[in-house]
Amino acid sequence: MLDISADLQVNQPIVTITGSTFVSVENYLSIIEFEQNSIKIKTKIKTVKITGDKLSLKFITDTEIGIKGLVFGVELIDD
Repeated sequence: MLDISADLQVNQPIVTITGSTFVSVENYLSIIEFEQNSIKIKTKIKTVKITGDKLSLKFITDTEIGIKGLVFGVELIDD
């Protein structure tokens, strides 16, 4: 088995913004709030707050969440 250094392992949240209509959050723990204009996603270090209009869940896996809609902002906030 291949040993990977702890420095190279990605355990931190990865937030990817594509244009103004899509956000993906990798390495999340749970969804805290889910409304049409605000979504909060808990990660190991912070909470990712996505604000916008007509936000909806495009997909969800064990490690990644995809949000679509008109995105106004993405913030990292304390729990």
